[in-house]
Amino acid sequence: MNTDIYVQLILAMGILLASGLVVPLFGGMRRMAGWLNFLMVTAAGIILMNIAATTVFTTASQSSKFLSIGGMGVYFLVDGVSGFFMAIIAFMAIMSAFYSIRYMEHYTDYGVRGYYFHFPLFILGMIGIVTVDDLSIGFTVSWQLMTIASYFLIRYESKKRENVRNANKYLGLMELAWLIIFGATFLIDGALMGDSLHTLTSRLGMTTGIAPMLVFGLLLLGFSFKAGVFPLGQLWLPDAHSIAPSPISSLLSGVMIKTGVYGIIRTFFWMVPHTEGFHFNPMFWGSLIASFGVVTLFIGTVQSMKQNDYKRLLAYSSIGQIGYIIFAIGAALFMLNAQTEFMKLLGMVAIIGVLYHVLNHAVFKGLLFLSSGSILYATHTKDLNMLGGLMKFMPVTAIIAGIASLSIAGVPPFSGFASKWTIISTSLLAGSEMLFLVIFGIIALFTSAITLACYVKFFGMSFASSGSEFCCKEEPREVPFGMLLPKVILGVLCLVQGLIPYFYYTVIMGVFRNSAGSTVFDTFNSVALTDSIFTSAMGVTLKVPGLQTSVNSVAVPAVMLAIWAGSFALAWMLRKSGGSQERTAPTWLCGYQELNDLNRYKNRNMFAGLRTMLRWTGGNVKE
Repeated sequence: MNTDIYVQLILAMGILLASGLVVPLFGGMRRMAGWLNFLMVTAAGIILMNIAATTVFTTASQSSKFLSIGGMGVYFLVDGVSGFFMAIIAFMAIMSAFYSIRYMEHYTDYGVRGYYFHFPLFILGMIGIVTVDDLSIGFTVSWQLMTIASYFLIRYESKKRENVRNANKYLGLMELAWLIIFGATFLIDGALMGDSLHTLTSRLGMTTGIAPMLVFGLLLLGFSFKAGVFPLGQLWLPDAHSIAPSPISSLLSGVMIKTGVYGIIRTFFWMVPHTEGFHFNPMFWGSLIASFGVVTLFIGTVQSMKQNDYKRLLAYSSIGQIGYIIFAIGAALFMLNAQTEFMKLLGMVAIIGVLYHVLNHAVFKGLLFLSSGSILYATHTKDLNMLGGLMKFMPVTAIIAGIASLSIAGVPPFSGFASKWTIISTSLLAGSEMLFLVIFGIIALFTSAITLACYVKFFGMSFASSGSEFCCKEEPREVPFGMLLPKVILGVLCLVQGLIPYFYYTVIMGVFRNSAGSTVFDTFNSVALTDSIFTSAMGVTLKVPGLQTSVNSVAVPAVMLAIWAGSFALAWMLRKSGGSQERTAPTWLCGYQELNDLNRYKNRNMFAGLRTMLRWTGGNVKE
């Protein structure tokens, strides 16, 4: 079984490489090139998702495999965790590839050969990051593939000088991040090029002095650069993600920054020696990581609320959402190493929340960037002040963007609520033993309200209100079916992932049970603790040791949906019961005689008081 997995992995990588070489040959026929790219990426993606299913749902061998590729030997490791990330990368790549077929047609001033050369190489690099089992040779090749390919995709509109400048900044900072991670391994006594993570961990256990702390500090710094953790993310992420073609923005924010999350998880949970005498303080590192996470989620979200450019709004929002994930990683690291069974149970739920939000964020942020691409395709502007009333012209896109906005805002029963509440509830419950976690949980809960404000602004100024009829040169139209289908699929997933959290809890517990070599693995295979988590259609319930009652970590989404439906049904019945009739009347304009571009809401009017109060957080935009 182990050999079959790695044979399939090399096959999928070969298909992606072949796509990068073959598809550009058809670049003169844009649509044919798009279809060929989609078919080859889909073929590779299906193989990769099959590998992921094998590692997550069955007990596959978890030993690393030494493979010789082009005369160079590299260790690979495909376990439950790497399989989970691999599946997300593969699925979102398929969605973006299909969306690209029609979307890239509107770039009439640019060819597509470079785009379809770098697209599969970008995917190949990300797959490499989550499957190579070293921090030197294989890691370097994968990182450079991912970084250089994404650099050329980000600077696709190279006739705009600011795009080239921002892409160059991205490239420089990502190379710095690689150098930090790569250099950290050479602080380990006896470390050699090509050593597997298992070997590095063993050597780290024999390293004395301050070097181990420096190693973990540098690894955290390097992977935080890629993940977009505050203040590092502000240096590059909004500038890079907002200028790339929208299918690439979808992959950058929905998927690529998760490779940084993967690196933090893999190093801080798996690369910890169990050698007697080795001192690794999980309480210190957990508190530090959680602190950076809380600052990141708050600052990133507030800065998002201030933006005029809707793609920059979405990009800053990605920093905020990554903050939830980093906060949960730190909280889980802290709680899983606590002394009480209660805290370890909460740590299990927190680390489940990490992967749950990684998945949910990939879907709803990918969907939001594809929706932004549809707006740009239809209106040719990224300025929220130039938009409004698109619901009338683009009803399907409006509904899907509304679902994505409710999901990221954490409104039940959409997907963001299930994973955010998993993260927040564990920190609140942990407050009985550790006060700082409950304070962090309250900040995260408050920030969810700011996230809602961001997406009231994004959706309201794009699809509701008015404006596009005054500012767009031509009447916007709904985008082609080829750009709608991926969004519909992702929109349905936003509902499914919110309505059946018990399924995703079960899957993620399987991910950790099939990923040996860490405290997480040991905890998830502890029968006493595992029996404390109960999943059903009514939600997820924790049986807290020492208490007679149980606690819901994920509230019952099906019941919430039923309440919503019942409320709407009751309102409809009451409306009809009095025999009321509808009549059409002009919109009341607060005393204005007519609606025009001078008397409509613009960005400076949205949450002006709150933005002024939080001006100190940065990310301010000139009105």
